[in-house]
Amino acid sequence: MKYFLKADTKEELLNDLRNAGFEWYDYSETGERTPRDPKKREVATLRGIGSCIYLEHLVEVPAVYDGEELVTPAVLTTTFHANCLMRQEHTFSTDMGIPSTPQYDWA
Repeated sequence: MKYFLKADTKEELLNDLRNAGFEWYDYSETGERTPRDPKKREVATLRGIGSCIYLEHLVEVPAVYDGEELVTPAVLTTTFHANCLMRQEHTFSTDMGIPSTPQYDWA
């Protein structure tokens, strides 16, 4: 099942993802893990449960170029986004339903 998540704050979105079991870690040379926030477009996978990609802000209005020169920079959303692919139905409090033009979809 595909889920497209959207939240007004990063904390709200990450709490929803962590409640589903998704976590991101840094690893030390000794193998010790330290939890951290995800980087843009970073994927987390739970074996047998699902996968999630953290998208952060999405492009609302694409940048405009004249050749290689940037005329107008892209405009990003102020909201935070992630997409999940789950093996079984899950309730996400930040589920926005299926967008008409998803910026990332599972193959």
